[in-house]
Amino acid sequence: MKPRAGTLPGVGTVAVVTDSSTCLPSELAERYGVEVLAISAYPTSDPLRADEGDGQQELSDALEQEELASAHRPFVTEYLAAVEAFAYDAAVVVTPALEFASMYRNASVAVQLATRPAVVIDARTAAAGQALVVLAGAEVAAEGGDLAAVVAAVEDATRRVELVASLATLEPLRRNGPIPDDVLGAPQLKGSRSLFRMHDGTIEPLGEAEDADGALQSIVRAYHASTPHGAVRTVVFHAGAPDLAHDLDRLLDGVDFVTGFSGAMQVHTGPGVVGAAWLPRTAP
Repeated sequence: MKPRAGTLPGVGTVAVVTDSSTCLPSELAERYGVEVLAISAYPTSDPLRADEGDGQQELSDALEQEELASAHRPFVTEYLAAVEAFAYDAAVVVTPALEFASMYRNASVAVQLATRPAVVIDARTAAAGQALVVLAGAEVAAEGGDLAAVVAAVEDATRRVELVASLATLEPLRRNGPIPDDVLGAPQLKGSRSLFRMHDGTIEPLGEAEDADGALQSIVRAYHASTPHGAVRTVVFHAGAPDLAHDLDRLLDGVDFVTGFSGAMQVHTGPGVVGAAWLPRTAP
């Protein structure tokens, strides 16, 4: 059973709540009524925040090299306010995999304090993969599905969602976490790119590509290997690498949208990240 907190009575209008690490474009959040709570990163030497925005910020060289002193993730009170929004009868909160972030714990406390039915679901993924999980539930909610139906859609997506990414450098992740060193492995060779698969709350190293073109081809192969019946929805994401994202979009041919990391996400991952997330179809 996927980590979940809350109750499941049959109710009407359902709010879907998540956080801005999902890389969910604002127009989609507005279309489906998704409440997106902001995250900010606080570099050690600069009191200014690397605020979450719409995923297109570019960081200065100095900020890219910063170690994080702290990060503001949604507090219990923020989750509680979103769950208690008067326009809804119930709420589903979708958080990143608990192995990589603390949002699940904060949201779980909030739903225990809430006066209306609410459920917290661990997406078992992060970033654009989490966006796909959120959208699976938000579509059902927008069609009038009750709490049980929205939860079922979200949990089905958590089991199927795939994410494969290529990183230009591992150093920001070594500094800021949360990926352990035994997963990151040895330092990269100059010019090479590390590849990872994220699925069901785990990160699996997929080796290294000699260059960006090789990394994109590896992502495309991983996509086709796991989508024999096609994909329900596919997303390309990047951190300050729009040209690579454009190339990957073209190679995958049929991407639903391309999205960028916010400033706070880029501080964690470093620039140059490019990848794809998708929901494979289960049948022809």
